[in-house]
Amino acid sequence: MARINQKVGFICGAGHSGSTLLGLILGSHRDCFYCGEANKTRYFQDLHKPERKRTCKICGSNCPVWGDFVVIDSLDIYEQLSRQTGKAIVIDSTKEIKWITEQITAIENTNSQIFLLFMQRDGRAVINSYLRKYPENNVEQRINSWVEKINNTQLFYEQFSGKKSKVKYEELASKPAEVTKRLCDFFEIEYQPEMVEYYLHEHHPIGGNSGTQFLVAKAQNKNLDTSFAKVSENRRDYYQNHGLEISLDLRWREELDPDVERLFVKIAGKINEEFKWEV
Repeated sequence: MARINQKVGFICGAGHSGSTLLGLILGSHRDCFYCGEANKTRYFQDLHKPERKRTCKICGSNCPVWGDFVVIDSLDIYEQLSRQTGKAIVIDSTKEIKWITEQITAIENTNSQIFLLFMQRDGRAVINSYLRKYPENNVEQRINSWVEKINNTQLFYEQFSGKKSKVKYEELASKPAEVTKRLCDFFEIEYQPEMVEYYLHEHHPIGGNSGTQFLVAKAQNKNLDTSFAKVSENRRDYYQNHGLEISLDLRWREELDPDVERLFVKIAGKINEEFKWEV
């Protein structure tokens, strides 16, 4: 059988940087399937893992893509997904460099083109998002973890010899049509204006940001009892009252403790220069 998959887009970067939003936008193109974090397929046969980690975040266990999906060794995951969905382009936002490296090795001798996107966001916003979700986190350890992740990703990005591009979350959220058009040029596909209305399109991601996925489920009147796109109590009001249109999330400016910001600047200020958003 001729190979269906023609392109794979890997999204790298730190967590809580907007990769789910980016993936959903790209996955709204008629030729693209956004799989979410494909490394979660490692959990599919592990019944000890919570179900939300091994099934579609929006549909739940009755997903037409993942519901009966079985990973097989004879095909790379992206060709399996292209056969399952009929889409020639698959977007993977795993961000784990070891996983991306392994998958590049698995497909580099096929005719699939490999694309790498480095998703960037102001580190202060990232730290604030982590602390909102995990208030028990040690702040200094969390900042150092972000620095390590960015350093490793920078090195990986620099050493990658294929097609690559950097995407700032703040630019994507401020000028979604403009940035999406640029990304379509990057992937050498036709720009479709309706992509920015990602919440109107069918999606089946595994893993990823529940808040952004919650907006999709809400817009499409999905059963929120069976969906795994759930948000915690301290974030529910924000997403319940959030419009569906893409908007820039700058909550960190009001929420981030000044002492935490000072510590962040001390530890990570230099590396954050490339990511800082002051508009």
